[in-house]
Amino acid sequence: MIKNILKTAVIFLVVFFYSCKQDNSKNKQIEIYQDLDPVEKIPIIDPKTSVDDYAKQSVDDALAEKLKIYISTQFLNKEDLNIILDNQRKFQLYKIDLNNDGENEVFINFLTSYFCGTGGCTLLLLNNNLELITKFTTTRTLFVEQTFQNDWRVIMTESQGSCRKLIFDSGSYPSNPSMADITTEFPSGHAEVLFDKTYSKAKTYFF
Repeated sequence: MIKNILKTAVIFLVVFFYSCKQDNSKNKQIEIYQDLDPVEKIPIIDPKTSVDDYAKQSVDDALAEKLKIYISTQFLNKEDLNIILDNQRKFQLYKIDLNNDGENEVFINFLTSYFCGTGGCTLLLLNNNLELITKFTTTRTLFVEQTFQNDWRVIMTESQGSCRKLIFDSGSYPSNPSMADITTEFPSGHAEVLFDKTYSKAKTYFF
């Protein structure tokens, strides 16, 4: 009887020691990951977010109506409109306060071959009065950081296989991301993602 008790106790201690060893190994792995350079980290996305849901900042039907007028009467001319097929007259919007003044600026992302190529699509950035700030060419997904330079939020994007940092200067962001300086930085986990089909699906409107 005593032998059985001793045998059980020995087995328990062995199992307990092995479990602690495993836990320590896991903790070491976690510490290693935590010590990784933040540059290597990718934006953290809530796995519960459904890709079928539109990004909240991309849905504003009243604003979309105003943007349709702006696109058709101020940004494009009659020749442009005659070239673009009706089923190609698509755009997306995204409202975001870039300069912390309490008013949203507006991005317009065009979804038509007339404005898109292998390097991306044309994007417009308008102020709250729907006046043009920047016309971006060949632009892909935007990552708007929480950090500021020159009182405007830093924007990261990819161009020609390299990460680019877009800094607001002299009243505008760089209009051609491919001409912006290449950076070794990557978008942080705190960046707001714009116009990404998986992480920030935007509602599509027609003009």
